[in-house]
Amino acid sequence: MNRRTLVMSASATLAVLAVVVLVVGVAMARRGDALLPFRYVEVTGPFLRVSAEQVRAAAAPALAHGFLFSSLPEAQQRILTLPWVASVEVRKVWPDTLEVRYLEREVLGHLGDDRLVDRAGSIFQARGAGETRGLPLLDASPEDMPALTHSFQLAQAELSGTGRQIVAARLSPRGSLSLRLNDGMEIAVGTREQGERWRRFVRSLPRIQDAQGRPLVAADLRYTHGFALRFLAPEPAAAAAATPASAAGGMR
Repeated sequence: MNRRTLVMSASATLAVLAVVVLVVGVAMARRGDALLPFRYVEVTGPFLRVSAEQVRAAAAPALAHGFLFSSLPEAQQRILTLPWVASVEVRKVWPDTLEVRYLEREVLGHLGDDRLVDRAGSIFQARGAGETRGLPLLDASPEDMPALTHSFQLAQAELSGTGRQIVAARLSPRGSLSLRLNDGMEIAVGTREQGERWRRFVRSLPRIQDAQGRPLVAADLRYTHGFALRFLAPEPAAAAAATPASAAGGMR
């Protein structure tokens, strides 16, 4: 037998074996059996709110047909149904292992009493929501929530070092941004040049407060060259005490 004939014979044998394996695998799959079953599911993740056991249990139905015939996209989608899982990567390692790497959601705020919002702007429900009390309220439609979370994070970064925190942020259906701070201040940022107007306002806050000497309770930034401001009214006693002085000053 010459070399060429030997190579052709070996190729034919491998082709036949491949067909046999395929046929046997399909037959086993139809009966619910697995050809080359997965023996190991190795999970890598932060394990803060999701355990390796939960990941394995979620992926298990997608692995029933064994190494050759199980669907990686199905396994991935099943793991993503776990509420705290933000993203996941899966891959097969010959001959019996599935490797899973996942990331958990980073909670940024809440929407209502039973829904949470992560840093990417995804809204989700999960056990453990009660542990996140004190997070800011983020109010927007699901379609607009990514834009709101982005604006919120930028706005909060500008407040760094001022001692103030944003406790509520809302994006209206028309795209108008409004904020409430932890001192009760209400701020209408508007729809246009939101970042620029907010930065200008934050830089001006120390001068505004020093000039007035009264707490600022509301600000409207929807002006091209300035703000509309509302301050806390003076206490009645202080106002009454100031009246005679003003009158006396006028008589001089």
